[in-house]
Amino acid sequence: MSTRSKILEQSLGNKTKRFLEPVFLRKKIYLKFVFQSLLVPLSSVIAILFLEKITIAIQKGIVPEMMEILIYFLVFIIASECIIYATKNWWWMDPLYKWMDDLFSWFFKKYIRLDNTQVEKVWSGKLVGIMYDGVLRWTEILADMFTTVVSLFVGIVFTMYMIGRIHYTLPFIFIWMILVFCIITYFMNRRLMLFRSERYEYKNLVLKDFVKIISNKNEILQTWKLDTDLESLSYYLSEGSRISKAMSPFRTVNKRAAPFLLHMSLFFLFLYVTFSMVSIGLEISFLVGLSWTFVLMQKTIWDFVKFYVDLNKRMVSVEKLWDFFDSTPQIVGYDEWGIFEHRRGKIELKNISYGYTSENLIFRNFSLDLKWNKITALVGPSGWGKSTLVKLISGYIRQDSWDILVDNQNLRDISLKSYYKDIGYLTQEPSVFDGSVRENLLYAVNQEPSANKFDEIIKLAHCEFIYDLPNGLDTEIGERWVKLSGGQKQRLAIAKIFLKDPKIIILDEPTSALDSLSEKKITEAMHNLFKGRTVIIIAHRLQTVKHADDIVVIEWGEIMERGTHAELVKKRWFYKEMLDLQSGF
Repeated sequence: MSTRSKILEQSLGNKTKRFLEPVFLRKKIYLKFVFQSLLVPLSSVIAILFLEKITIAIQKGIVPEMMEILIYFLVFIIASECIIYATKNWWWMDPLYKWMDDLFSWFFKKYIRLDNTQVEKVWSGKLVGIMYDGVLRWTEILADMFTTVVSLFVGIVFTMYMIGRIHYTLPFIFIWMILVFCIITYFMNRRLMLFRSERYEYKNLVLKDFVKIISNKNEILQTWKLDTDLESLSYYLSEGSRISKAMSPFRTVNKRAAPFLLHMSLFFLFLYVTFSMVSIGLEISFLVGLSWTFVLMQKTIWDFVKFYVDLNKRMVSVEKLWDFFDSTPQIVGYDEWGIFEHRRGKIELKNISYGYTSENLIFRNFSLDLKWNKITALVGPSGWGKSTLVKLISGYIRQDSWDILVDNQNLRDISLKSYYKDIGYLTQEPSVFDGSVRENLLYAVNQEPSANKFDEIIKLAHCEFIYDLPNGLDTEIGERWVKLSGGQKQRLAIAKIFLKDPKIIILDEPTSALDSLSEKKITEAMHNLFKGRTVIIIAHRLQTVKHADDIVVIEWGEIMERGTHAELVKKRWFYKEMLDLQSGF
C-alpha cells in the first residue's frame, strides 16, 4: 500500500471514529434506535411472505385456508403498526435531542475556552452558522445512518434469498451489481464534493447579506442602498446556481444509477424466468413475491442513495465545525496555574506589544501604571486602541510579548478563571438575555442574596423600574416579553456587577448611546458602584470623565498626555482640543 493510501485510510478511520463519538456516549439509546430501525424493513419482508402465501391459497381456491391466512395477516398488520407507532413515539426522537444536547454541551464548553483574539476575527453570523448547522447536520446523519443501513442490509439479504430460490448463482450476480452501483455512487460523490465546499461558502455569503439587510433596515430607509445590497445578494445566488448546474450531471447519474441497475436486473431476471419457468417449476405466487421484493429493494436502495448524497452534503457542515475548532487555539491558562488573590488592585502594563496581525501592531512596547482604588479614564479618538487595551487588562485577549501585572501577579502565571471573579465589565451594549429579571441579575453569582440585599442593590443601581414591571423580579424580558430601554439595560447590568462585587471595574463607553436623563441616572449608579474599587473607564463624552482621578489620552497606541481634568485643560493640547470640539464645555 502506498504512503498516500495509508494516510487516506488513517484519515478516514479517524474521521469515522470522531463522527461516532456521540454514539459511544449513549450506546443503550443507539441500540434502541437500531431495534426500531429493524422493525419497518422486517415488517415489509413479512408482508411479502404473507402475500406469497395468500396467492398460493387463491391459486388453490381453498377459501378457509385463505381466510385463515388473511386473519393472521390482519393481526400482523395491526400488531406491527402498534409496535412501530409505540417505538417511534417513545424512542425515535429521544436520541436525536440527546445527541444534540451532548454536542452543544461539548462544543460550547470548547467555544468558551477558545482564544478570543481568533474568535473575534470570525463574523458572528458565520460562527452561529458553523456551530448550529454543524451540530444539526451531525445529529441528522446519526439518526438516519442506522435506519438506512439496516433497511439496506435487510433488503439485500431478503432479495438474495428470493432470487436464490430460482438459481444459486443469481445472488452472486446481484451482489456484483450492488458493488457496481456502490462504485458509481462513490465516484460521482467524489466529484460532487469538489463543488459542495465552494457552494457552502456562497451560502454563508448569502446569509451574511441577508442578515445585513434585516439588521440595517433604518439605515437602508435613509440611504436606499438596498439596490446595491440586492445586487450583491443576486451575485452570490447566481454563483450558487452556476455551481449547482455544474453538479447536475453528476447528481443525475448518482440518483438514476440505482433505478437503472434494478430495472435491468428485473428485466433479465424475468427474461430468464420466462424461458426457464417450466424447467425450474416456478409458481405464480413466487413471482408475485419476487416482484414485491424488487419493489422493496428499489425503495431501499433509493433511500440509501438519498442518504449517501445527503451524507456528503451534511458532512460539509460537520467538517466545517471540526475545522473551526481544530484550527482555533484555546485560551492559555484559563483554569491552570496559580489562583489570583486581590490585594490593592494596582495594574501595571510593561512593554506590551499586541496586534490582530503581526504586520499591524496596535501597541508596540507600551507601558502604563494604573492606580488602585482610583478612577482612570482612557480617552482619545475611536479605533486607536482603548477597547483593545481594556480587553488586554481584563485577560479577554492576550498580549504578544512582555507582561501585565495585577497586584504584582503576572496574568501569564495565574488562572484567568480565578481572575475573572474580580472583574466587572460593562459595555455600551450590556448582555440581557431572554429570561426573568432575576435570572439576568443572578447569572454572574452562585447564590441568591437576601431580599434586603436585593432591595439595596436595586436602589444603588437606580433600578427601581423593576418594581413597576408586571411581575417584579420574575418578569420575563426579551424579544417576546417586556422590552427594556437602553438605559434600563445599563442599570440592570450595573446591578448585576453590584451583585458580583468585583474589585476591578471596566467600563467601555457605558453611556454613549443614552439620552441625557438616562445618562444622569447611570452616572449616579456608577458612582455608587465605584466606591472602594479600581475603575477603568473608556469614554468619548468627556463630561462623564471630568471627575476621574487620572485621565490618559491614547492615540495610535501611544500615551499622548496624562493628568487630571484641570491639569490637562491647562496644557491646552490633545485633551483641550477634544473638549473644544464637544459642546457643553
